[in-house]
Amino acid sequence: MPFRDDSAAVKNLRPYSAARLISVTAILISVLVAATAGVLGVSYKEALRQEMVNVRNLSIAFAAQTLSVVQAVDQAMVQAERAFRKSPQNPVIDYFEDARAAQDYIIGIHVFDNDGRPVAHAAPANARVKPGYVLAPAITPGEVPRITISDVEPVTGRGILNIARAIVDAHGKRIGTILAQVDSARFERIYTLVDLGLGGSVTLFHRDGTMLVRGPPFPSGIGRSFAQTPLFTQALPIANRGTLDVISPIDGVRRIYGYDAVSNYPLVIITGVNRDFALDAWYERLWTAVGFLVLVSLILVFLAYRVARDSARQHSLIAQLGASERRAGNSAKYLASILNAVGTPIWVLDGERKLVMANDAFRRFAGCSAEELVGVPEREVLDPATAAEREQRYESVLKRSSASEAIVEIQDGNGEPRSVIQQTSRLPSAEGETQLVSVLTDITERQKAEEHLAYLANFDTLTGLPNQNQFRRVLEEQVAIARERRGCLGTLVLSLERAHEITDLLGHEAGDTALRQIAEILNSLLPRAACVARIKSAEFAMAVHAESGNCCNTLEQFANDLLHRLSEPLTMGGRDFYLGPVIGVSVYPQDGDSAEVLYRRAESARNRGRDDGGDPVHFFSSTTHSDLDQRLTVESQLRRALERNELRIVYQPKVNIRTGQIMGFEALIRWTNALLGEISPVRFIPIAERTGLIIPIGAWVLEQTCSQVQRWATESGAPVKVAVNLSPRQFHQKDLLTLIGDSVRRHGVRPGSLELEITETALMSREQEVDVLMRDIRRLGVELSIDDFGTGYSSLAYLKRFPVQRLKIDAAFVRDLGIDSDSAAIALTIINLAHGLKLSVVAEGVETQEQLEILRNMSCDEFQGYLFSPPVSPGDVLPMLEQNRASLARIE
Repeated sequence: MPFRDDSAAVKNLRPYSAARLISVTAILISVLVAATAGVLGVSYKEALRQEMVNVRNLSIAFAAQTLSVVQAVDQAMVQAERAFRKSPQNPVIDYFEDARAAQDYIIGIHVFDNDGRPVAHAAPANARVKPGYVLAPAITPGEVPRITISDVEPVTGRGILNIARAIVDAHGKRIGTILAQVDSARFERIYTLVDLGLGGSVTLFHRDGTMLVRGPPFPSGIGRSFAQTPLFTQALPIANRGTLDVISPIDGVRRIYGYDAVSNYPLVIITGVNRDFALDAWYERLWTAVGFLVLVSLILVFLAYRVARDSARQHSLIAQLGASERRAGNSAKYLASILNAVGTPIWVLDGERKLVMANDAFRRFAGCSAEELVGVPEREVLDPATAAEREQRYESVLKRSSASEAIVEIQDGNGEPRSVIQQTSRLPSAEGETQLVSVLTDITERQKAEEHLAYLANFDTLTGLPNQNQFRRVLEEQVAIARERRGCLGTLVLSLERAHEITDLLGHEAGDTALRQIAEILNSLLPRAACVARIKSAEFAMAVHAESGNCCNTLEQFANDLLHRLSEPLTMGGRDFYLGPVIGVSVYPQDGDSAEVLYRRAESARNRGRDDGGDPVHFFSSTTHSDLDQRLTVESQLRRALERNELRIVYQPKVNIRTGQIMGFEALIRWTNALLGEISPVRFIPIAERTGLIIPIGAWVLEQTCSQVQRWATESGAPVKVAVNLSPRQFHQKDLLTLIGDSVRRHGVRPGSLELEITETALMSREQEVDVLMRDIRRLGVELSIDDFGTGYSSLAYLKRFPVQRLKIDAAFVRDLGIDSDSAAIALTIINLAHGLKLSVVAEGVETQEQLEILRNMSCDEFQGYLFSPPVSPGDVLPMLEQNRASLARIE
């Protein structure tokens, strides 16, 4: 701001009257006070607003970081849930076997069944929480993940964050609970990375007001409820993101807070800074300006007093006044220095919109020198393209006598577009003219940061594709379009089952490169695909429009084209890798009318493709869905069958073909359910085998059979031989030998009274271990036989090596005797092979006299089947034996 030396003109002035001097002095002081107050007021509002923006942005950044960690934890829970669904009785959680996204945070993953019993646990080697210590939380189906804190250390405030949610079946019924535990110290370290000054803090709250984590630590507050504080009573009910200027409920200090709710989770991040600390710089400017104002006012008063008191010494006083004016000029330069110290552009306009004053920041922004500014119309130095818009705001300020604040786009002196906040207020001049003072705040970088945060929330940073959240939103939009056009929409879920082999062999960098190449392949499908997204790891999703008249054919062709492209080898590090694509497809409108249903059913179809091991492209089928529903219903009822005493054992006799004497019995399990009625073993045994329920059921059958054998021996005075089937899963359980030995000893089963039937499939793996196990079983006095012989892949070397006593010919071969010569040849071969190895042979499923005669001519040793007797209850066994002995005695 230029100043002139008017000392020569002052010498020619006549002495002023007292009234005139007082008026002039008052006007000068008023102008200074008004200008200083206006500038300080604008500066104060801007400083406070800027601090609020800063703490809000910090809260957004911390919320985004917290969200990424919680989502990674949730993904680990989904992996464990998948393991639970695959094997509810013995799920394998391999999350800590290699590096995963949230492995630095998770200290334990626990899976519980529907009754709260732990079924699986995984934790790193240094885990603080042991499996037996963790209890299953009661989670309602459909409830958002429940987050609590426990085991809070009183001194440090460190605790364990428990993230739990229900595992539900296809009907939304809870079938279990999964719990992930996270060390709160991991979050605390993140929240203390930013220095917020004295009294600053970052706090993670539960949405119900419970304090979970705080940096710096506040041990006495962790686990306490702060639900009655302004954050929860005033701010959050209105908006999930914002700022507060309130007194802290912890220490009574007034602070500026920024808060942000963590998306999709009941969590809130709040960042606070000490209000006085945050405004320190402004207070320094305030006291400097006040000091200057007092100084100038005193000078003016002093000058007026001297002029009024000693008007007789006119020339001397005029000289003194000139000196005073020079000092005032220096003071004005001091004021200009203060304004130039402000980093934001500030300028003042007169009624003709010409520049009266501008600080250095404005000159730098406009790209002009000081000589080019004063007296120049604003439109000539500040972005002429937006001059009309600024003039409208100026007119509004003048008419309403109120300040204006607007976010606008403007070009700086270099022609670069900038996003700014322009604040404009009225400013009365010394001459009584109304002027306008404006402050410009550059928010270009802040907007870029906010746009980047929005990008991270909706897109995958590795591939640039939309993420799962964005895909669901886009899919909902595409469903609406298909509904409006009455068209067809396909939802495809793609998994690359072998993509992990690239990372396993070549490392994570190669794996990331491969995923980017795959993303490029999928992007090349646009616009045939309306949207392509990366859901997680090596899983992608697509939305594809098709004409309703040829919908399925179009989608099938698209899926097959995609399969063909991804089935080709991907070359990495000089090697060819095969990705193993599996594609699930659901179709709007027949498979669902919402994005959630279509995506879930496409996943179901994809999972069906994994399980079947056949065609890698699977469309969702309502029949398959119904079969799955029925299977899950059977499984659900089977889990309570032992508890409800719904299982029972029946016994089918095994008879000597030559003499007709009953040689023993085979124990067979039966199940009658109040809801499903009588369920065939063919239906429920495979489910029990797949889910692991065969382990407790098999143990129950063995225990009941040993008890029954001992009762029969006591009642009849003679041993009764009974065979019990062992499934492959039972045969390989680690405590099988202990289980058999305990049952035999507990019930005093005589040697030779118990026989175990093992399928030949169970003998095909771990040859050395199987040999040792079978010999240990024989030492207990238990005999062994191979069930369903001829249907598997047995080696003759196994028959020679393993200590088995008999072979059982599968009923499939017996059924075709007299009809199919091949079956007769197989049966004869088995019998001759067994006799050559000094083993006896039992034929199963004999139902006709013709079958019996053929087996007798083949020299088969024993048979069982409905021709002699169906399975009978335990109470009918001894009468049947007595009747059999009487019949044989009459024949003799």
